[in-house]
Amino acid sequence: MRILAVLALLSAGLASISAPPRERDWAEIAGPSRAELPEPLAAVRWRTDVAKSLEEARASNRPLFVTLRCLPCKQCASFDAAVLEGGRELDPLLAQFVTVRLTDASALDLRLFPVEGFQDLDLSWWGYLLSPQGQIYSIFGGKDHVSDATRISTAALANTLRAVLEHHYDPRRASWDVDGAPPALDGAAPTPLSLMGAESWRKRPAGQSLAKDGCLHCHQVNEILRQPALDAQRFDKHRELDMWPLPENVGLVLDRDDGLRITRVEPDSAAARAGLRAGDRLAAAGERKLFGQADLRGVLHRGPRGAGELVVRAWRGAELVIAKLELREGWRATELGWRKSIADGNIGAVPGFSWPLEVKPAERAKRGLSAGKMAVKPWFGQDSEHLPAYVAGLRAEDVIVAVGGQSPDLAQREFMAWFRLRYEPGDEVVLSVRDARGAGREIRYRAPAPGG
Repeated sequence: MRILAVLALLSAGLASISAPPRERDWAEIAGPSRAELPEPLAAVRWRTDVAKSLEEARASNRPLFVTLRCLPCKQCASFDAAVLEGGRELDPLLAQFVTVRLTDASALDLRLFPVEGFQDLDLSWWGYLLSPQGQIYSIFGGKDHVSDATRISTAALANTLRAVLEHHYDPRRASWDVDGAPPALDGAAPTPLSLMGAESWRKRPAGQSLAKDGCLHCHQVNEILRQPALDAQRFDKHRELDMWPLPENVGLVLDRDDGLRITRVEPDSAAARAGLRAGDRLAAAGERKLFGQADLRGVLHRGPRGAGELVVRAWRGAELVIAKLELREGWRATELGWRKSIADGNIGAVPGFSWPLEVKPAERAKRGLSAGKMAVKPWFGQDSEHLPAYVAGLRAEDVIVAVGGQSPDLAQREFMAWFRLRYEPGDEVVLSVRDARGAGREIRYRAPAPGG
C-alpha cells in the first residue's frame, strides 16, 4: 500500500503540472518585481536536515536552496566546490536563502524532490529552489554530451538565485498561483528506495553494490524508475529514453550565463516557425514561470512525447510575445552516449567484455586502422576466461573495428551506451576484429545481460 501511495503522490504532482491552464496575467507575473528583500543572514551555512530547514524557512519566510551532490562522481565537482566557496558573486545571494546540502539520493523525500519530472538523474549536482511550503520555484543544473560546464556557470546560478528572490518576495505572488500546490508532508517520507522497482533493482549487481558504500547515486535512481517496465518486458528504449531535450531541440540557443536570453534561433525549427527571435528573453513556458535554462528543459522534458504544441512567452523589449511551438514527431532526440544510467545501467545487453578502451591515433596509424571508424580494445579485468567474448575468442590485443557490420567511431562510455541501445540479452553479436598482425576475423557469441 505504501508503494501505491508513493506512486499516487508522484502522479498527482505530475498531473498538476499538465492541468489545463487558467487565465493569468503573464505580463505582470513575468514583469518587473515589486520585491523588497530582507536583511541577509549573517553567514551562509549549509544545513543537512531538510525537515528542520523547512521549519526555519517557514519561521523566517525565506526560500530554500537545496543542493544535491553525488560525492563519488567526478562530474560537476568543480562547480559544487565553487558553490560551497561562494565568494563575492554568490554569497550575498545565498545568504538570503536557507541553504541545504544533501549528498545521498537514498534520503530524498520525493514529495519535495519529484525527481522523475524535475531532475535529470544522470547529473551528479542539482539545485532545488523551494518556497518555505515546499513548492518548486526553480531548478538549477544541467549537462550535455559536450561537458558539465556548457549549461551552467556561477553567473547563471547568480541570475537564477536573484530571479527567485524577486519572485518569492513579490507581494503579488500568492495571487498569481503559478507555483503549484504545496506538497502534503504528513507521515513517513517516500524515498527512491521505497519505489516499486527498488526491491527488484537491489537484486542486481548495481543494487548489491549499494550495501558496500551505502550511497545511492542519482543515476541509480534512474535505474530504479526503469526497473518495473524492464521486469514486465515492456520497456521501450527508443521512446522511454527521449529525456531532457535541449533548448536546441526546439531551435533555441540560449546564453549560458543569462540562462534565458536567446542568442540564436535555428532556421526552420519549431521556434523559428513560431516567430521567436534572437534577442528575445524567455519568460514562461508550459504555464511555468522560467528562472533559468534548466526550467525550460524541465518543461520540455515533461512536454509532448511525440508531436504536439508548447506555448512559450518571451520578452521582446517591453512587449511580451506569445509563441506556439509546433513540435514534430521525433523532436525530443538527443545524444545519449554520456549518460551513465544507460552505459552502466540496467537496460539492454553488455558486450561480453568488461570495458571498451579507446585506441589512440598513434596506435591507429601504426596498425593501419581508419580514422573516423571504430577502433576499440577490449579490457577484460579479472576472471576474463568466463566472459562470453573471451570464450568466443576475443583477446586483449585485438582491436574491434565493427559490431554487427556497423563501425561508428565510439569507445568507452559512448560505445557502451550505443551497444546497450541496440542489443538485448541473448542477441547474437558479431565482432569484426583485427589481431596484432593486422589479420581480420569474425567472432560470434550471445550478448549477456548486465552483470552476466
